[in-house]
Amino acid sequence: MDSLFDEPHIPAHPIAIRTAPPIAGLFVPPVSLPRELEDEIATECMRLYFEDRDVNQVMLFGRTTSGADRDADDMDERMGKGLPSFLISLLHYLSGVLHHRIPDTLYNVLFPPRNSPPRARQAIVNLYHPGEGITPHVDLLNRFDDGIIGVSLCSGCVMTFERSRWDLYLPERSILVLSKDARYGWTHGIPSRTHDLVEGEDRGQEPCLFRRGTRLSITFRWLLPGAEIVGGPDP
Repeated sequence: MDSLFDEPHIPAHPIAIRTAPPIAGLFVPPVSLPRELEDEIATECMRLYFEDRDVNQVMLFGRTTSGADRDADDMDERMGKGLPSFLISLLHYLSGVLHHRIPDTLYNVLFPPRNSPPRARQAIVNLYHPGEGITPHVDLLNRFDDGIIGVSLCSGCVMTFERSRWDLYLPERSILVLSKDARYGWTHGIPSRTHDLVEGEDRGQEPCLFRRGTRLSITFRWLLPGAEIVGGPDP
């Protein structure tokens, strides 16, 4: 965190809030990924996908199985056979930490119960350098189903939601879930800037100025039936 007085040249930004705004279907549970899990995932993502490569996005795909057993292989395949093991570990962690923190109906969308029909799951890994963002958008309606999970690694950032306007700070290791109106009725984006202005942690405290570092985001989405064939750019 920087002092507000150290960077007088930084333009004024809206002050972002720290807790989820009242948007139906938006959930930001008050939990953080364990630091060791973040380190493992970030290390593997950088090594496999980004080091010495001029890319900032990787799309990975898996397919769930119905799974009638409880052995480890079966549990992994129900998360998305074909995804790398460190993302399967992340999905297992998310399954545990989101249980009882989001509505049961949404939980069962994100983590289908045993004997559910197989589905195609996408994991998209984005690399953001300081100053980079993404234009406000709604995830493609003709490709992705309801129920989206986003995880922020290595740095925080502000995400904007627009129908009216909310600015929400997503700290490092935070988890975001979009569903229903939040997924279909609001755009979400990340402003392109190097700093974010965020409300104080306690009531009455001055806003905090956070300098962005290099950030990794991992997003899990369900592909609609027949959308497994990917073509063209992906938001």
